[in-house]
Amino acid sequence: MSDDEAEERLTQAMQMLDEGLRRIERRYEGAVSLLEEDPETFGAGHYVLYPEAHSRTRFAIEEQYAPGVGWDDPDRVPTSWLWRAERRTRHPDGTHVWADEQFGESFPEQLPELLMTVERWVRRTKNQADQEPGFGGPDRRGPAPPAPSL
Repeated sequence: MSDDEAEERLTQAMQMLDEGLRRIERRYEGAVSLLEEDPETFGAGHYVLYPEAHSRTRFAIEEQYAPGVGWDDPDRVPTSWLWRAERRTRHPDGTHVWADEQFGESFPEQLPELLMTVERWVRRTKNQADQEPGFGGPDRRGPAPPAPSL
């Protein structure tokens, strides 16, 4: 495979991931938001899915480049993607940090599996958010429920 063919394959993979993530966001509209972030300066990855209902979890995907290719290279094309499903956890000192629940690295030929992993995460996140109102505690904004009487 020539260098041009290899770069075309990687470019197609990059577009496939972008389109797949946007399709998942549209399918679960209102449940998650897809943001593009800058992991070099801030953020969890190049693509980050956040639930609309809360900020306790996220799914981040970070592009990886060939050795010697930097973030500032305008012609950069990812060769693989690191991904992480994360949850905010509390430390004993009261601080909160992001902890990995799942993680991995996907190469172009594995993008269909990565997109399935993302969709399963989004579906699980949506289902949990849909169940929380029914299983949560009392609404703290309103009056207390009446006490039971005998």
